[in-house]
Amino acid sequence: MLEELTIEEFLQKLAARQATPGGGSVAALSGALSAGLVSMAAEFSGNKDLSQDARTLMNTLTDLIDRDAKAFAARDLREATRVPLQTAKHSYAVLKLAGALLETCNPRVITDIGVAAKMAESAVKGAMLNVEVNLVSLRDEAYKEEVLKEAQEFSRPESLAGTIVSRVEARLR
Repeated sequence: MLEELTIEEFLQKLAARQATPGGGSVAALSGALSAGLVSMAAEFSGNKDLSQDARTLMNTLTDLIDRDAKAFAARDLREATRVPLQTAKHSYAVLKLAGALLETCNPRVITDIGVAAKMAESAVKGAMLNVEVNLVSLRDEAYKEEVLKEAQEFSRPESLAGTIVSRVEARLR
């Protein structure tokens, strides 16, 4: 299982000439890293509930690292579309948690919220690229429409991430 590898082992597998892990697993990992940062910042800010929500998302995204590789290996286009769609959805939820924490965040970890926002944005965008490439190969137009409709809410994370980073930068001045 990819989630059980050390960082070095994961990177070596990633750099090897093999299909998995690939961009979908990296997107899920980025989302999980973002969630970990939000949880840590929430802990330092005394917000246990938000920390727990972030940890739940971190665990979900960690599971998606392996699920993405398995879906790709199984050559199941629907599952290979559903998994990164879930990665994008959960990573966007992390981004929203980062924004919610911003007002009450301990100033010593405020930049961690900015990093978390950019990591979550990257996770959403990366996962959506995988969704889009898989949709091209699917012939079921109704399914394509269903996926795109679900993705509308979280397929454009740059606005929220940009707002969070701007607010972090403003607090540094």
